[in-house]
Amino acid sequence: MSLNIYWAYGLCLYSEVICPELPPHPEPSAAPDVTIRMLPSVSAVTESLRNGYFEVSPGGFHMAIPGVAKYHVEEGKQILIEPLDGASPDEVRLFLLGSALGALLYQRGLFPLHGSAVETAWGAMIFVGAQGVGKSTLAAQFHRRGYRLLSDDVCAVATTPEGLRVLPALAHFRLCEDAYQRLGTPQNARFNVDKFVVSMGDGYCPNPAHLAAIHILANHDQDASRFDVLRGLDRIQSLLENLYRPQFLMGQATQSDLVRLAGQIAQKATIVTVTRRRDPQAIDDLVGFLESAWAERFSVIA
Repeated sequence: MSLNIYWAYGLCLYSEVICPELPPHPEPSAAPDVTIRMLPSVSAVTESLRNGYFEVSPGGFHMAIPGVAKYHVEEGKQILIEPLDGASPDEVRLFLLGSALGALLYQRGLFPLHGSAVETAWGAMIFVGAQGVGKSTLAAQFHRRGYRLLSDDVCAVATTPEGLRVLPALAHFRLCEDAYQRLGTPQNARFNVDKFVVSMGDGYCPNPAHLAAIHILANHDQDASRFDVLRGLDRIQSLLENLYRPQFLMGQATQSDLVRLAGQIAQKATIVTVTRRRDPQAIDDLVGFLESAWAERFSVIA
């Protein structure tokens, strides 16, 4: 089977699975960092995994999704997929690009946050928060206003000689129907499992970006939005609470390293809570509010 060569999270991925959500690698001859392979189909998930449908061990991660597939992530270098007979390719890919790839990021010592990231003149801004709080919707609105996006759903932070960087990843974002409609139902979109998948197109940032701030989105009943900078140990706790699938970290060989990395991120990046009235019609006001808050707090990069 031929391999497709993709570029995500600073990694060269050789994949037997066609993944339109991933950008192609700029150098097709590059050596692989990660290989993704399909194993023969199985008729049913027969093994019972601890902790529900997943199992973590140092260097290993195994997950069984009923009706979809079994996934095996090994040493941060390989993902093996055993699809179930009749499984939807879209669903197989959904859990590959979400949970399986998230587990691989943990194995490689990267810090995956459950959120969306946008590139600005002040650096990369990440939006995290509870399920359904509007992370992708806000990112899509920034995209509509001309900002380039780094990733949606899973944002990986890496420590580099140049400092903390947000790594570009998925070149699409997933939107619920109301957010999709507000974008004007773009033509470069398709429905996948439960949401609309919209290509970032030219609005995708292919290069790592300096991490400026992490925003924890929350709703309140007041009309005015608030931008409150966190202090002290609350910063580390908020980071750990907004990890992507934090239960996947427990038992990983990199667990202690990533806790230390949380401390570095809390020390070097601004972490804020952004509370606003949840009103789909006020999303433009929220974008303007954040632009003003950033201009006030950060010095503009020339």
